Amino acid sequence: MFRICFPAIYLFAAVGTLLSVTQAAAKQILLSPDSNWFEVLAGDAVDPGDQIVLAAGTYSDRRLLTISLRGTADAPIIIRAATGQQVVFKRPDARQNSINLVGCQFLVLRGIEITGGDSGIRISGSDDHPAKFITLEDLHIHHINGVAVTANAAGQIYESLTFRRNHIHHTGGHGEGFYLGSNNTADGRINGYIFNSVIENNYIHDLRGSNVSQGDGIELKDGCYGNFVRDNVIHSTGYPGIIVYSSGGKAANIIERNVIWDSADHGIQAASDAVVRNNIIYDVKGFGIYSRNHQNANVGRLQLVHNTIINDRAIRIIAPQQFSGPVVVANNAVSGEQRIPQAAEIISRSNTTAIIGFFPQAGSKCIGSADPQFVPQDDFNGTPRGDTRDTGAYRYAPTGNPGWTVAAEFKKAIPSR
Repeated sequence: MFRICFPAIYLFAAVGTLLSVTQAAAKQILLSPDSNWFEVLAGDAVDPGDQIVLAAGTYSDRRLLTISLRGTADAPIIIRAATGQQVVFKRPDARQNSINLVGCQFLVLRGIEITGGDSGIRISGSDDHPAKFITLEDLHIHHINGVAVTANAAGQIYESLTFRRNHIHHTGGHGEGFYLGSNNTADGRINGYIFNSVIENNYIHDLRGSNVSQGDGIELKDGCYGNFVRDNVIHSTGYPGIIVYSSGGKAANIIERNVIWDSADHGIQAASDAVVRNNIIYDVKGFGIYSRNHQNANVGRLQLVHNTIINDRAIRIIAPQQFSGPVVVANNAVSGEQRIPQAAEIISRSNTTAIIGFFPQAGSKCIGSADPQFVPQDDFNGTPRGDTRDTGAYRYAPTGNPGWTVAAEFKKAIPSR
């Protein structure tokens, strides 16, 4: 193991006063598969601001790998693959999770391939330290025996988790890509949740098979609130591509600009406290968007707007005995059945039917037919909608789609114009 220490930094004010911004000198800790990598990751000798850089190779050990490192807001700890190198964490069996993050705070895990264990990464708090401000990005998690990423320990609260640009496929067991929040208690109380978190730009697929009992792409359990689920590509799942229960009346979860296809269930299932907008859903076995009561969540406080759904069954809402609040179904572009009950709590406006293709063509009924009351600021590409009034996930352009073409890959950003 090698340590490269960077000197403390000093800044001088114009008047010559020494302004100290010294911290404990941050270290760069270089590890390789034949070093004492396990002891470093599982130990407590890594300080805020340190970077652990992993050299190429396969890291494998039968012991339970528990990482409990804590950085700070100004000095997070980063564990990453060396630039341009393939780093693989491969458990020799599925008796343990590949990586357990316990009580971690202000930690970044980046650029690592994970395979062979039970769950890929399990996140939980410790007795003294809740799990918060953890970032998992550019990971490749595949061919495992359980869920790819879990933050679902009973009774625990997770704050500001970020899951970005991760490639997840071929899970096992319950099979979720992201299992976030825990099941309610036996008497129905919310039992654990995440909030103010971001799940974005992930590519999730092939979460079904003989070894998978469920296989949701992204699941947000009851009580999760204030989260953004955006710009993900999800296909070939056993359960819904995205499922969200309720926020318990707190800030809504935003589900936007995702594309979902080939689900053996519904595309998006949302009970309440959610804004579902600018998504593209096609060729799923159930409904493109489906809403019913789920655990504590009563249907209500829900916006389903500007989605494009090409499916025999587009939208279904099962009315509860009592809505938790209003439901808006507006400005969607759909090609299939809409089962939206007549109820005072449901506002259904300007949903365009008989669409052809994802992006509207010249003469499409989608162009200019949206109710302006429900038009969001941007579209599936992130293109500002301005004062346009086009239904569905896209703003119409006569020159065609200016952004990414839907494909089995990570979603790409709209090109500079």
